[in-house]
Amino acid sequence: MTQTSPDIESAIAVLRPAEKILVFTGAGISTDSGIPDFRGPDGLWSKVDPDDFHIDRYRSRPELRMRGWKMHLQGELWGARSTVRPNTGHEAIKRLADADRLAGVVTQNVDGLHLVSGLDDLQVAELHGNVRKCLCLDCAQVWDTETVLAWVEAGELDPACPDCGGVVKTATVMFGEILPQEEMEKAMEFLAIADAIIVVGSTVSVSPASDIVMYGGYLSLPIVIINQGPTEADEQAAVKIDAAIGEVLPGLVEGVLAG
Repeated sequence: MTQTSPDIESAIAVLRPAEKILVFTGAGISTDSGIPDFRGPDGLWSKVDPDDFHIDRYRSRPELRMRGWKMHLQGELWGARSTVRPNTGHEAIKRLADADRLAGVVTQNVDGLHLVSGLDDLQVAELHGNVRKCLCLDCAQVWDTETVLAWVEAGELDPACPDCGGVVKTATVMFGEILPQEEMEKAMEFLAIADAIIVVGSTVSVSPASDIVMYGGYLSLPIVIINQGPTEADEQAAVKIDAAIGEVLPGLVEGVLAG
């Protein structure tokens, strides 16, 4: 086994007895894949206006929509054609699943990297949606994102719904929208069978997604947090590790599975 710090050893001791572990992930797990987080010193909110991600602004400003579709076409960031790959953090979580120790992954991320790592859709609750699907905001028609991008490549820089003419967007949750009910129900099912929780790369500050962790604390589930900087759940944590995900999570999982 790789050498571990006292904090990691404490976290291993907390998690090793758990038969099923719920993993709650935020933007911090994807930074090693080249996707910036939101609230860090070099995060997305330091470069763009968060209001550009509000549903009302998206509906009212065609230039925002055109910029977004161009981003997807060019494979930028977490876009539908992004070339980013899972990192050692995602791979460590997959090892938990392979060992039948995973209750499920509840993620705030829309990049789909947990699925790319090999997890099944039934093992992942994407609370903030994903970039693989698109929908009409007026009639709720749904398409694969690649279908919509084909419209953009054909010259529709701001594609409208072919059925009703409504505004089209990816199936990601913007400010001002509610979380997908099916994914929240899936997250609660994971929580119902979990014996412990690992928070990975999240400040646990965005509600209602953060309610999953907080409710786990209410249920007295042991919580281990791996995040650079404080989180809203620090007081709930049995162990808090302030470090980069890739430096900690692989060794932590290795230690848990070695028991």
